[in-house]
Amino acid sequence: MGVNRDVIEYMMGHKLDSFAEVKMLGVERLRLIYARSGLCIKPKARASKLEMLKEFARSLELDPEAILVEDAMAESHRVVMGPNGEDGAQLEALGRAQGMD
Repeated sequence: MGVNRDVIEYMMGHKLDSFAEVKMLGVERLRLIYARSGLCIKPKARASKLEMLKEFARSLELDPEAILVEDAMAESHRVVMGPNGEDGAQLEALGRAQGMD
């Protein structure tokens, strides 16, 4: 959603010709405009690949935790090593369960 330039300038504390008009929108309306704009001062946290794959499994009505437990129990002797560590093994298990192998 685009935000009116005058509203942006007002929120930044700049004085402008339409200052009174924007101020008349009221605090609640300005908060709503800001919330809908998707702006934030902190970077948004990115979900890990594992979390995204778990969410995808849930969208397929699968239980990702049950899949991971079943996989761990099937190969309880396995030791996970390598750059991806445990996350890599979990990614592989969830991928297999969703037919993504």
